[in-house]
Amino acid sequence: MGKQNTIEIDRKANARSAALPKLYGGKIMDRNKVIPLEDRLPQLKKERKQKANRRFALYATIFFLLILAVVYFQSPLSRVSRISVSGQQIVSRSEVLRASGISNKTHIWDVGSGNVEKQIEKLPSIQHASVRKAFPNSVSIHIQEYGRKAYLLKNGTYFPILQNGTLLGPLQKGFMPTDAPILVNFTNPSALKEVSEGLAAIPASLVHGISDIHYINGGTDPDNLILYMNDGNRVVANSKTFGDNIKLYPEILANLPNGEHGTVHLSVGSYFVPDQSPKSNNH
Repeated sequence: MGKQNTIEIDRKANARSAALPKLYGGKIMDRNKVIPLEDRLPQLKKERKQKANRRFALYATIFFLLILAVVYFQSPLSRVSRISVSGQQIVSRSEVLRASGISNKTHIWDVGSGNVEKQIEKLPSIQHASVRKAFPNSVSIHIQEYGRKAYLLKNGTYFPILQNGTLLGPLQKGFMPTDAPILVNFTNPSALKEVSEGLAAIPASLVHGISDIHYINGGTDPDNLILYMNDGNRVVANSKTFGDNIKLYPEILANLPNGEHGTVHLSVGSYFVPDQSPKSNNH
């Protein structure tokens, strides 16, 4: 009797189990919708093949790029073929290139921007240099030069003097400077140095107001400079105190009667002597 009851209970349990939906992959699925493993094998094989193909394509691309890189770095294609230079006015393009050490035999990956900039900045007229590389084989160099503070006139030739005090080589014949004062008759190197340093220390607006500066070897006379100003006045000064005293000129000029011209003395004290009669100050 007990055995029959057990068989009856198992039958009822199996019936209830058959009547309930089946869990599959976290979802409740109907027993009739379960996909047999043998039907899923082709799909699994296809997915595995696609993954293998994608992996092969990735590896092949990386390998191809490495081959291209090796070929590029070892071939003439990596040598510098174009060098542009901009910003230069005093120094020539050939001087910049020579200082940079870059030529058409230089590989682009051998160009160290920082080192090249330092080499170019060793040129006396260069204040700052900037070097940029562009793929595949171009280099651009931009320079900033020291400003010209004056021109030394010697034997009919003009020699630029930079704001750092450097005296450059002569300009081309026939060139007439207009962007800085002209220094005339400076036979004393010490006086030339003092005036150059003074010009570098005063505002650009004041420098541009000076037409030319004449050195006068007056022996014991402290007044050894005469400045001819673009406004028609003259300034008498001393080379040793020129840099400090010339800064007083704008204030003195502002207190002069309108339209009056003359000579401003700045070596010992400061005072103004008007011209006795209207005359031209051309010189």
